[in-house]
Amino acid sequence: MKKANKQLKRHLDKEMEHIHFSRQKNVLNEIKRQTWKDKLHRLWNKGISIPLIPVSTAFVLLIMTLGYVELYPIEQLDNEDQNKKLIEVAGNYYWKDEFERALLKNEN
Repeated sequence: MKKANKQLKRHLDKEMEHIHFSRQKNVLNEIKRQTWKDKLHRLWNKGISIPLIPVSTAFVLLIMTLGYVELYPIEQLDNEDQNKKLIEVAGNYYWKDEFERALLKNEN
């Protein structure tokens, strides 16, 4: 295998004898020089892989937590409303404690 590679390299060198690359330094400088625009472009073109199962699990847990937090205060309000009494005054219905508060406010 090594012998075949050496023979191939010799053959390639023989064919390329008359070709000389004169601007090697210029090409290397152009390759190495990068502007902030090039770096930003490279950053935006990176491939990002997002694992589906952990992300979807976190999303479902977040939604469930927000739903629980939103529903819990409503249950507390329902319990508070059960302790209140409705009264009828002049054909209208009022909560008894709010009606008494309004009467006290209007009297003062």
